[in-house]
Amino acid sequence: MDILKIAAVGIITAFCSLTLKENKSSLSIVVGLAGGCVIIFMLLDYFADIFINITSVIERAGIQSNVLKSVIKIIGIGYITEFSAGIVEDAGSKSVAEKIVMAGKVIILIVSMPMINALFDLISELF
Repeated sequence: MDILKIAAVGIITAFCSLTLKENKSSLSIVVGLAGGCVIIFMLLDYFADIFINITSVIERAGIQSNVLKSVIKIIGIGYITEFSAGIVEDAGSKSVAEKIVMAGKVIILIVSMPMINALFDLISELF
């Protein structure tokens, strides 16, 4: 099971990072970043499966391809935001991490606006 491997990498990364934090805090951040990257690489096949399934659903629903691009962008922005905010928070800058999360939410809202407008147009046509 992949989740056991991912959990093991996470636990080992956290242990190494905590051990290094006492002596070399700059190395602790690098270890945390490396561990996070390893976990993301372990998930690449799952991301591919997700995108294939999203594409299939969108094609069956007859939705335009730009909606697919927007959905993929939103998912990517969310993951990048959470990953980078976690790293920054681990580095000790919780306020900066919160600003990254807020920026990610604003960007997701901007990217989703065409879909929201299309939804309102569809609803207005029905009534």
